[in-house]
Amino acid sequence: MKKWIVVCWMFLGIGYIWAQDFKLDAGKISQKEFLEEVDFELEHGKIIIPVSLAGQTYRFLLDTGAPNIISKRVANILNPASKRDVNVVDANNTTQNMEMVPLPEMRLGSLQFENGVAIVVDLDNHPVLKCYRLDGFVGSNFFKNAVLQVDYAAKKIKISHTIKSFSPQTKGFPMQLVGQQLAPYVALEHQSEGCKEGSEFALLDTGMDGFYDLSNRVYADFKKGEVVKTLGESTGVVSLGLFEKLEPSPHRLVQIQKMKINGITFSNIITETTDDDNSRMGLDVFKLGKVTLDFQKKKWYFEAPSQNDLSQKTPQFTPTLIDQKLVVGIVWDEALKAKIQFGNPIVRIDQLSLEKLSVCDIVRLKERITTQSAEIEIINNNGETVTIKK
Repeated sequence: MKKWIVVCWMFLGIGYIWAQDFKLDAGKISQKEFLEEVDFELEHGKIIIPVSLAGQTYRFLLDTGAPNIISKRVANILNPASKRDVNVVDANNTTQNMEMVPLPEMRLGSLQFENGVAIVVDLDNHPVLKCYRLDGFVGSNFFKNAVLQVDYAAKKIKISHTIKSFSPQTKGFPMQLVGQQLAPYVALEHQSEGCKEGSEFALLDTGMDGFYDLSNRVYADFKKGEVVKTLGESTGVVSLGLFEKLEPSPHRLVQIQKMKINGITFSNIITETTDDDNSRMGLDVFKLGKVTLDFQKKKWYFEAPSQNDLSQKTPQFTPTLIDQKLVVGIVWDEALKAKIQFGNPIVRIDQLSLEKLSVCDIVRLKERITTQSAEIEIINNNGETVTIKK
């Protein structure tokens, strides 16, 4: 888990959606009794599953932080009979008008999802999403009348009409389903070194990299209650949203001494605040053990070790992607603020020059950037080369 910088790649959660005629929670799995097992592949760490539309199989991202989505290219192939405009809010609280179209039938394995809808997104031309070769997203609303289990270690998801198909080895805890997209929110309990306590409900988001991000709204409450420790404050960009928001904004680097999820303890968490209204739990949660989401009973089950130490070195800065280049997104280290600034290009990682690499090459390198890099080279505003060593 140790790393010296944090790369925030893509938060795919979609917030509030308004529509006059179509409802985002439309449709459901048509079978009354079912148990389906689907193998998934990992594309740069994302869960990709096969979905069939009109007899053609496509590559969809499993994203519990989003509604069902299809690419503009797929929408043109399907040529839906009708469409409606909706306002969509991404994970950076940026709003944009988009199209919503009907999906008469959507198949995942033998499961048939009927009379649903999907948001149309130009995935092929998004600066980062294009690297995943996606045709769409399977969102949380797909599972409204089902139980979903994600077994990351086995690279399988299972979907059933009943929790009895899984016999989880842990107690079920409450899960809130928020909005028309039925986004799953789960309870977190935090504790400081001084035993100050705070709680929140956070989005459980398979489309998000990392373990946990704290919203600025929740941070403000936790700061007053001395629940979290502030390690740094700065202005910049920590993530690229669905609509490519690039405006710098204030963020904090924080440490949480202890977090409890379903009775499981996580300690020594270092994370950043985000512009979203709510905190998020990412894909690293699913890497720790089986996660089962019962959308019918509004409960979830987490089969992971009881104690987890997430200690890591405090990051000096956070890179991000701007204009398809890896740049400094935000600087945390006070001494480093005099040397590098937001937007400065990162030109070398160890012996590898980044100047001629495509954004997709950089995405492929993300594991090396976050965990294995020993030396990074940056060009600052004065044209000077700044070398940062691990």
